[in-house]
Amino acid sequence: MNKRKNHRSMSVITMGCRVNQFETELLRHGGYDRGFNITKKGDKADLIIVNTCSVTSESDRQARQAVRRAAKENPCAKIVITGCYAQRTPEILSKLPQVALVLGNQEKNELWFHVDKLFPDELNQEKKNSCAAASDSTENKEQAIIYVGDIAKLNQVPSRPVVNTFNDRARAFLQLQDGCDRSCTYCLIPGVRGPSRSLTPDQILAQAEGFVAAGYNELVLTGIDLGSYGLDFTPAVSLGHIIKKLLKISGLGRLRLSSIDPLDIDPEVIDLIESEEKICPYLHLSIQSGDNMILKRMGRRADRNQIIERINEIKKARPQIVFGADLIVGFPTESDEAFKNSLSLVEETQLTFLHIFRYSDRPGTPASSIPGSFRSSGVVIKNRSEILRKAGEVNLKDVANSLIGQMDKVLIETIKDGVGMGKTASFLPVSFAVKGDENVGELRDVILKEFDNFNGCLKGVVQELSTALST
Repeated sequence: MNKRKNHRSMSVITMGCRVNQFETELLRHGGYDRGFNITKKGDKADLIIVNTCSVTSESDRQARQAVRRAAKENPCAKIVITGCYAQRTPEILSKLPQVALVLGNQEKNELWFHVDKLFPDELNQEKKNSCAAASDSTENKEQAIIYVGDIAKLNQVPSRPVVNTFNDRARAFLQLQDGCDRSCTYCLIPGVRGPSRSLTPDQILAQAEGFVAAGYNELVLTGIDLGSYGLDFTPAVSLGHIIKKLLKISGLGRLRLSSIDPLDIDPEVIDLIESEEKICPYLHLSIQSGDNMILKRMGRRADRNQIIERINEIKKARPQIVFGADLIVGFPTESDEAFKNSLSLVEETQLTFLHIFRYSDRPGTPASSIPGSFRSSGVVIKNRSEILRKAGEVNLKDVANSLIGQMDKVLIETIKDGVGMGKTASFLPVSFAVKGDENVGELRDVILKEFDNFNGCLKGVVQELSTALST
């Protein structure tokens, strides 16, 4: 986005999931279309939008911290807060320094209608000049405006503009749906995102074609509950249905699925994983625990045996596939034996990239009412998290070493000091010397040479360069 002279500036602080990141990109484009320049990190801004997450208490803390930091660094800025934390406790956030507006998740789509009222054509120059001397005290703070509706009443995702850039990222996130109909006992996301609502195939295909036309070689399918895509349509359609349509887009490089429940990877999707090379051989599974009793108390659909069976089915279809997983440590009543079952699941199924969440009470959820006597201490939870992390690293090393000597396509994510960094289709990190004509976002054939234990990544050589060195 080109910078324009004499225009107000804005920045967006994004927290949480890939859906938030996709929606943030819509906000950036909306701001630019309305005359705002999009600032780079460290630059002052007139408008700061904080797109929050509330999946854990730590997410809430980080959001408050981000707002206070933004206010301190930009004393003349107006701050708008939206996202899941804003949906849940708008009154608390409205009292933070310089917050002028708090919008719920649905109202996020009307953000510019409200922001226009914050910036009248003629700025009060005296107020603007004096604001730099303001402190972060809330004593004289003007009352923030709050627009947060009942998200439980939503029945569709609103139409959205097509964007063709993704904040300088190498890959683009493609949202398929929003909301969730599940009832996991630890989770408040259905209450702040609403019921599952799918974007239409036409909306999705238009956005995907825009990304591909803009040069993105990898699209990542995202959603709050990706596996429920299309179930709200009449008649219902499947996730496999939209994947098939996306695979027909001319020029598409590769398609990646983001976090998904193992049972939502049905036979139709497994057949596509087996037959379509463009589908990346990496799946990040929403597992949460390897213990049957804990899974039952969490309100999860799959038990341990079903998870293992589904993983084995997928491995049979695509032997080279790699798995990551979301896991919660310290769920109330998790005993030493229950934790060992999670650890053994990681080891047995060779899960690599682990997103490990230390259990956090979410207000109003059934799990939050479990008495403290059934809970593990913070020290125990920390130690268990570290054990799982190390198990994932061992699996990553084993998987990476099994690929030494092979050639794989690497999507370049960064280039610095003559070294390219990126990921294979199976999401393994790779570093390699660049020749000088590579660009971020390009796919390069790289021969994998060795695994760097210290940095946790493969080292490789671009195929053309490797050939030249051997002649």
